[in-house]
Amino acid sequence: MRKLRWGIAIVALGLWIWLSALGVPYITFSKNWPLLLVALGIHIIVRRVRKIARKRRRSARVIISDLEGGRIDAEEAIVEIKKEERKR
Repeated sequence: MRKLRWGIAIVALGLWIWLSALGVPYITFSKNWPLLLVALGIHIIVRRVRKIARKRRRSARVIISDLEGGRIDAEEAIVEIKKEERKR
């Protein structure tokens, strides 16, 4: 979650700096370098969201696999799924 916040902060900072420099009618690197911060922030956010989604899918797969394999019953599967949801 910390990385997600950093990503959002970097995007916000980059956008703020970039938008404050938009008063010039032409585009130069010196005016638009904050786009690098925006791109870095977006990259961090996307990477973190994908990691969270992958973890969530993996947990669900394990629970379903255990249920299908007969290692747990439906009641236990429901309890496990609720536990996983509370962790997030």
